[in-house]
Amino acid sequence: MEQAKSAVAIFVVMVAVGGASAGVVSVDGDSRSLATELTSETNAFAADTDGDGLDDDEEVSAGTDPLSSDSDGDGLDDGLEVNRYGTAPDAIDSDGDGLPDGTEIDDHETDPTTEDTDGDGLDDGAEIAEHETDPLVADSDGDGLSDGAEVEELNSNPAVADSDDDGLVDGRERELGTDPAVADTDEDGLDDSAEIDDHGTDPTTADTDGDGLVDGQEVAEYDTDPLVADSDGDGLRDGPEVDDHGSDPLVADTDQDGLNDSVEVIDHGTDPAALDTDGDGLGDGREVVELDTDPTVADTDDDGLDDAAEVDRYDTDPTNVDTDGDGLADGREREANADPMVADTDGDGVPDGEEVNGYGSDPTAVDTDGDGLSDGEEVSDDPAMDGADPARFDVFVELDYMSGRKPSAEAIDMVVAEYADAPVDNPDGSTGISLHVDVDDEIARSPTTNLSERNEIMAEHMDTDGKGYRYGLFVVDPYLNGRDVAGFASIRGSNGAMVCKPLDPPLYQANHFMHELGHSVGLGHGTYHGIDSSDVSYDEYASVMNYNSGREVLGYSGGDPFDDWQYIEENVYTPSTDEIDTDG
Repeated sequence: MEQAKSAVAIFVVMVAVGGASAGVVSVDGDSRSLATELTSETNAFAADTDGDGLDDDEEVSAGTDPLSSDSDGDGLDDGLEVNRYGTAPDAIDSDGDGLPDGTEIDDHETDPTTEDTDGDGLDDGAEIAEHETDPLVADSDGDGLSDGAEVEELNSNPAVADSDDDGLVDGRERELGTDPAVADTDEDGLDDSAEIDDHGTDPTTADTDGDGLVDGQEVAEYDTDPLVADSDGDGLRDGPEVDDHGSDPLVADTDQDGLNDSVEVIDHGTDPAALDTDGDGLGDGREVVELDTDPTVADTDDDGLDDAAEVDRYDTDPTNVDTDGDGLADGREREANADPMVADTDGDGVPDGEEVNGYGSDPTAVDTDGDGLSDGEEVSDDPAMDGADPARFDVFVELDYMSGRKPSAEAIDMVVAEYADAPVDNPDGSTGISLHVDVDDEIARSPTTNLSERNEIMAEHMDTDGKGYRYGLFVVDPYLNGRDVAGFASIRGSNGAMVCKPLDPPLYQANHFMHELGHSVGLGHGTYHGIDSSDVSYDEYASVMNYNSGREVLGYSGGDPFDDWQYIEENVYTPSTDEIDTDG
């Protein structure tokens, strides 16, 4: 029935207009002709065919579809887009922010005409789809930074107030100059918040105090103060203490030697981590403060003794190569077993240095060569000691003679040669005995000479009495105990005084003189029964001390059954030396 009515109405209209052109007549008042509406399938009797709030002719002008209430399919009727929201009814996303206009209105309440509703620098679509931020709030996470700044400038998370989870919100990090996307901006091993809130260090500088250690090392490894370059106040920065010197940056005197670490490094060149840098047995502090020795040199004075040995064992001066000033370095003295604190260790009157360096004598032995003369006496300026050598065995004889009885020089030379060839080892490396014979005064002739007369003559004429000399007297005829004898001599007394005849030829005289000289140096019958005896054959005991020797031989025995030379070497009799001038 309704269709019939419509058809009738259309017919009536067409009749009514009669001759008028149907192409320009608008039945519904939308400015579209009936023909147009009929051909475009819009409702000629309804100005807004799709009921979207826009008349059909407005839709045509706007380019929208009058047959569809939401031409662009964005979820908003065309009329709302045009009349209320100002969006483009023919564009799904009017502001090009990646969100359909309807979605912006209905779901997010964002402005579909503005791509960045909250003005934070991010399109609304990006906030929703990519960053999960609130497109209505410029700072979604409330960290003090706009979402756009976080994404575009700082690479931080705009949805998380503390992007790097370091304890500082991103906005504060930006104020501090730290990286809100990196928990440890300066890569020093400490999170930025720990630096700011716990340690007061600079989170943008790995080594806040510039001491050579990064802040994290100072806090976690060494427990030093990252705000103080020299934590222990010893004058060395913490870094060099750890990396260069091996010292403790928390202890001013790492090795507890009494010297601050910087004093060791800068002033003395010692090792602040070693109590005794030079290994001499003395702590560095003691060397510097108490002893004034060099803590980097084990033997400061280069005397051959370590400083500790000098100080603690020998009580010598470790800064003086020759503590006792005797001319011999302290170390040489110890090698020689001499006392480096005593200039003349053996008290022989000769400084140790002169003994070792000048004479080759033993500074610990008063009589180095064992000849009965002290080293001091032998090196004295006394003329009587001319030719004496403290390192070689010496025998001195003063010979006086009666008129016409002068001893033969040839005979004396023979005996001197025998002594020189003696199998006696000397400290200077030589062998033999130096026999010094001083043929001195010619005295009045007397037909006989007994013991008492010898003594009287010796008392009157001996010039070297008390100077270690033996006395000898060549006479006309020796008498002993009322008998005419070839000669006699004192043994171990009376200067070993000898009385001899000048026999001919010189060999006989040498034989006779060597026999009496043997007594003078200590050989006697009480020493060995073959001396002054014919009881032992010469073949067995080959010595001029044996009565079986005859006159044509020289020499003392050098082996069994009795060694004359060894006995002399070990037991020589030397007369008094009290008168030798050792002060000249």
